[in-house]
Amino acid sequence: MKKILAALAAAMILLSAATSASAAEVENPIVGAESSNSAGADTSSSTTGSGSCINFNSGTWKNFSTVYCHIWKRGGDQIYSWQSKKEKCTGSGNLWSYDISDIQMNPSDDYCVIFSTNIGQQTYDATFSKACIGDTLKLTGNKIENPKDSEKNAEEAVWTKNSSSYGPHLAFTSIGNIVGKKLCPNEKGTEVIGDWLPTYYNSMYVKPVEALVKAFKSFGITSAEQIQDIYAYILNKKTGKDEKAMKEMLEEAFAKAYPAKKSSAKIDENKAKSEAKKIAANGGHVSSGSSSSGGSSSSSYSSGGGSADSSGTGPDGEEDTIFIILGAVMLAAGSVMFMSRRRRTE
Repeated sequence: MKKILAALAAAMILLSAATSASAAEVENPIVGAESSNSAGADTSSSTTGSGSCINFNSGTWKNFSTVYCHIWKRGGDQIYSWQSKKEKCTGSGNLWSYDISDIQMNPSDDYCVIFSTNIGQQTYDATFSKACIGDTLKLTGNKIENPKDSEKNAEEAVWTKNSSSYGPHLAFTSIGNIVGKKLCPNEKGTEVIGDWLPTYYNSMYVKPVEALVKAFKSFGITSAEQIQDIYAYILNKKTGKDEKAMKEMLEEAFAKAYPAKKSSAKIDENKAKSEAKKIAANGGHVSSGSSSSGGSSSSSYSSGGGSADSSGTGPDGEEDTIFIILGAVMLAAGSVMFMSRRRRTE
């Protein structure tokens, strides 16, 4: 009996240590961290989806010899430089894989990915997280306008299993079009518009009020409080540009988008300045819950993304199996101790 109890105790200690190590890894992410097996290096990983790969089906693309996987943090740095050696995928034909086991992703950050070839073919930006590990991005045949350069476009690609939460990035383009379908999990529509307006409000290529009317409906901006959030977000950015003009554009666009709410379309300057201070204290982000966010599409808005699937992987991509095993071991240990006491009593 003592040997059994000792073995169970040892198993519990080992599992607890593994769980602690896993938690520490998530809490202390290092974007772009490398090990001796660099991401994208030639390995024996299956191109149909291993436990550390994201995959790509190149469909009808032809005449290329190399596929690359480019990943970056939305609004932040790229993991590796464009089409560098560390971005090379493994595979052949139209099935390719990229090992992301050396890229530690922070759950509070958002990420996008592009697959491209050595002859210039490339996918449009797709949102993803650890929930997409093992999933395959596949071409649809549609082309999408480049958000920064309207004269260019890229090919739309969607996830095979996670298309309800991740996919073509919902974006506000340089000429005022709305393209893509999905916001990143932590991304807010108010912030997207707040980033766009200071850049393009006086552009000769776009009518900002008309563009904002479309954007409000596509990004789920339906209340006067939300346009105030947008303005407060702009104030916090301290762009040095004509904030009064942008304020008037927001008010006019909201009145046009929702005529029945025209009377509430005025932005309170003092409240906006107060909210801007809160945004600054919140790391530059609009307070959660004040606008649509996370995994949203142009036709259906819902927060969050990447629910657990049958693989046992949760929204953050961490395996749930270890916790199940740990629970089973604890239950077994309790049963053995109970039986031991019972026998001694008898």
